[in-house]
Amino acid sequence: MAQFVVETSIKHGQLALDKIPFKDNTKVKVVLIPKVELSQMSFEKAQELTRKIKGSLSDDISEERSDFSD
Repeated sequence: MAQFVVETSIKHGQLALDKIPFKDNTKVKVVLIPKVELSQMSFEKAQELTRKIKGSLSDDISEERSDFSD
């Protein structure tokens, strides 16, 4: 499956993407991740923030991390 990553910002509650390399009317799943400076956070704080993300991606990450803490 093709993936495309772009940085942009939300303005007035809307997200606009230009020049995306997919055909028109292609169904996509959009994952929004707020950009933060992880280098300025403690590892524990970064873990805490990622645990709050809902969905199977975060479940997989949380499960993987809990395996390391056992």
